[in-house]
Amino acid sequence: MRRVFRAGMVVVFLLPASVAAATFLAVMFRAAPRGAYRRCQAWLMRRWCRVIARLVGLRIQVRGEPWAQPVLVACNHKSWLDIIALGATLPGAFVSKGEIANWPLIGFFARSGGRTLFINRGELRSFQDLGGNLIGRLKDGERVIFFPEGTVSGDLALLRFKPRLFAAALAARCTVQPVALAYVGGDGAELAPMGLEESFGAHCVRFLGARRTEIVIDFLPPIEPGTENARTLARAVQEQVARSIMKLSHTH
Repeated sequence: MRRVFRAGMVVVFLLPASVAAATFLAVMFRAAPRGAYRRCQAWLMRRWCRVIARLVGLRIQVRGEPWAQPVLVACNHKSWLDIIALGATLPGAFVSKGEIANWPLIGFFARSGGRTLFINRGELRSFQDLGGNLIGRLKDGERVIFFPEGTVSGDLALLRFKPRLFAAALAARCTVQPVALAYVGGDGAELAPMGLEESFGAHCVRFLGARRTEIVIDFLPPIEPGTENARTLARAVQEQVARSIMKLSHTH
């Protein structure tokens, strides 16, 4: 019963919110200065994520301090809920797999409110285009958030952090901030991580029955651009995230 109620509440919120946001952003795009338009996008995205977090019972605890823009935020990846939690916590554009652009309603906000950079995995041209766009966003002073594992890690602690997108931070001479994310409490903590081959719809059906899910987002010390290459930078970020996850697992 809880699954049906929550799913209904999410749809009731998302449908009118999507129409209203689409109309508002279309007007702002034509009439407002670029900076004002971006601030409106960021505000809408954070409000949307915060409401969704409440509706699905997500309780967010923040540790550390987000670094000022521009910054490339590198976080481990457990679930689509990670995007909701991070989006509710700080403004920034996400890097995401291309199929999310076609998800009902969520895809709309990813494209418009979230200004998401999409990548089609396995396509070299897609990686090349993304790299150029990412460098441009970072040089333009934006905060960009990505998941260097490339997919959800499920019940595993971490997958290897892929170095390719770290090269964009080096090219832009941009700071990288590692972020560790862990589901630590409530009856939804075990349901929140997605299976490695689980679909978005199947996970929603499974997860929405949870009463409460506690998540910790740990903003770790940033790494300034130096002489390291993308592989050593990816390894340094992964080591910080791994240490934080281990501490979080021992303290909850």
